[in-house]
Amino acid sequence: MSAETAQTISPEERAIRESQVVCRAIFVLQEDLNLKVKDLEIILGVDRKTLGRWKEKGAIPNLSGHLRQATSHLISIYRSLLAMFSSPIDRRQWIHTGHMELILPPVELIRDLEGLIRVRRYLDYVRGRGA
Repeated sequence: MSAETAQTISPEERAIRESQVVCRAIFVLQEDLNLKVKDLEIILGVDRKTLGRWKEKGAIPNLSGHLRQATSHLISIYRSLLAMFSSPIDRRQWIHTGHMELILPPVELIRDLEGLIRVRRYLDYVRGRGA
């Protein structure tokens, strides 16, 4: 998107586009990482029906507060895994396996904001040291 185009988009349109992109990313990473609906319910703090509506509409209304933070960290974790592993199998294995430094499997840690931040920081550290 060019700078000129970005200037012509209203704040409302920008928010709609952001909610669509985030929604798409959430369901792509869910499939890629083999996350259960229950995992997303817990991570994002929403119920199954809400997830179904988002998927059907292709957008997340009211992307703010806890939901904005949780989706941001979850997407960042996924982007780190994409950078580290070319294979979906390796990404799935990483998220579902315990690690010495994290103790629990990351999928169990990311069930709250503190865990999302912990896993994101760990991945940033690992990627920064070239491991």
